[in-house]
Amino acid sequence: MSDASPNQYTLKHCPATKEAMLEARDERLRMQTREHQLQVAEAEGRLQLVNMILMSLSAQQNACVDQRVSLSQHQHRTEEALRTMAYEMRKESNVTEET
Repeated sequence: MSDASPNQYTLKHCPATKEAMLEARDERLRMQTREHQLQVAEAEGRLQLVNMILMSLSAQQNACVDQRVSLSQHQHRTEEALRTMAYEMRKESNVTEET
């Protein structure tokens, strides 16, 4: 008596069936591979789009930071100019009052 299971016995004695099953398995694997490749390509495309959006947002954020720094520097220069003008006006006012 053989220790093979019924499925093994059937496949062992029916090479055509075994060959057909192997071909069907190979075909399924090929189909899965194509489908998998398409899914991977689609996912990579979406990932590239997300990365482009993130880079765009990052660039906008950096531009906003640069603009804030520029505005802060401009505000500081304006305040300094106003203080200088106020000092000069007080100085002229004091000179005028003394004469």
